[in-house]
Amino acid sequence: MKNVTLLFAIIAALFVGAHAARETPQAVSLDARSTAEGIHVMELTQDFLAVAAHKLPYGNPNTGDCMAGEQKVSIQGIPGSFCSPACSPTQPCPADKYHLATAEGQCVLQTPGASKPSQCALICEPNGMYPNGGCPMSAKCQPIQGLGICTYPGPAAEQTLEASN
Repeated sequence: MKNVTLLFAIIAALFVGAHAARETPQAVSLDARSTAEGIHVMELTQDFLAVAAHKLPYGNPNTGDCMAGEQKVSIQGIPGSFCSPACSPTQPCPADKYHLATAEGQCVLQTPGASKPSQCALICEPNGMYPNGGCPMSAKCQPIQGLGICTYPGPAAEQTLEASN
């Protein structure tokens, strides 16, 4: 049973992603049953699935749901995707709270045809002194227009935005 618990703990840590390092660990319940052949079957409960939701802005949409008020986006011409908070003149972009990340959230993304930005992105320095341009762990600083935008590798989002000047 110890081996099963340890294996599950490792899988859970990988599934939840880098966010778990900054949050208080919580116990996660499992539904378990045994078959007639003596095989133990474990199923993830809704409590576990709720842990996979991101609790910090600009998360990796491939490892959990984006936070309320965010959407999974890709930027035209840049690989990867990220969770993008909404922004407006009265609603500034949230700060990047990831450990050791220095990229700054800015209201720089707009839907094609829009006249002004309405979504945030983490602006990084692709050639700066910080590792990975200052992006959160597992994100990559993708160069665009002399600066960079942090994205996570993986499939593109259904919503593709444009970077504004």
